[in-house]
Amino acid sequence: METRRVQITGGATFMVTLPKDWAEAQKLHAGAEIELHPHDPDLLILRPHRDSQPSRGVLALDAKTGDALMRAFISMYVAGFDIIEVRGERITPEQRQTIRKVTQALIGPEIMEESRDSIIIHNLLNLSELSAPKTLDRIFLMVHDMFSDAVRAAAEHDAELAHDIVARDEDVDRLYLMLYRQFRIVLCDLLAEEAVGVSRVKLFDTHTVARQLERVADHAVKIAHVTTSLEAKPPAKVADALRKGGDQVTALLRESVEAFRAANPDLASRVIDTALGLEERLMKAVKLLWALDPHEAQLIGIAFDSIGRVKDYSINIAETALNTAAPTP
Repeated sequence: METRRVQITGGATFMVTLPKDWAEAQKLHAGAEIELHPHDPDLLILRPHRDSQPSRGVLALDAKTGDALMRAFISMYVAGFDIIEVRGERITPEQRQTIRKVTQALIGPEIMEESRDSIIIHNLLNLSELSAPKTLDRIFLMVHDMFSDAVRAAAEHDAELAHDIVARDEDVDRLYLMLYRQFRIVLCDLLAEEAVGVSRVKLFDTHTVARQLERVADHAVKIAHVTTSLEAKPPAKVADALRKGGDQVTALLRESVEAFRAANPDLASRVIDTALGLEERLMKAVKLLWALDPHEAQLIGIAFDSIGRVKDYSINIAETALNTAAPTP
């Protein structure tokens, strides 16, 4: 850190000198323009004025294929590049198919150019077009219905509904990755807050809640897989315990998100207290599995475990709501 004294010239103009090393590193010269961005109540961001250029990243294929290639591309997407060039000595048909599949699975990327040794993808979604709170609302509605339906499918042994839940998980992943990308961009560039219209702190909390909801969706899928693996409908008492536990945890999840939206500490505290009291009831329900066939008991036990995990995620969201509602120094 360096300090500078503020000077006044002409009786009205405030002046501050720039650190020489920084100015030289930015290739500033006499007559060069500097952008001044007032930020928050006490921060001023300086940067040289340049024509805005899209950020560009290169993904070297090497021997990457399948899931490894897909994960590498998603990492570049989340990092916030506007243009991603996939490059290799010769891109195989399998690799091209993987790139097409992953771009179609994400929000924003579109393949613009292809050649023997490269594929160029542009992100066409502008930050200003995204609303983090609305994206979170969409994620919550999807996840709420997925989890509720997953428990019902397990209790009723509805394989068709279970398969539909697995398909819906892709939509949750797309929205979550888009929100994660937005969060990463704002973390790396303070000025991106202006385009997003949400503070970094609020975006951090929103991403935290979205991450918990994305995990709830994963457990809905897990319960759906239990349903398709069961050979028959669970016994009546077990099915009732699944429904009751699922309904109670679904209500917790709904109230925790409402506490976050409204920054309501009283509701958040009630959610946490209720969730802690629910633990013993879930343990009693699990005892019903002792009378079942071991394989069936193991599968249904996975469903009860997922219900318990969603309870824990509801506590995490409620704790985030408490943090959001706390006054800032």
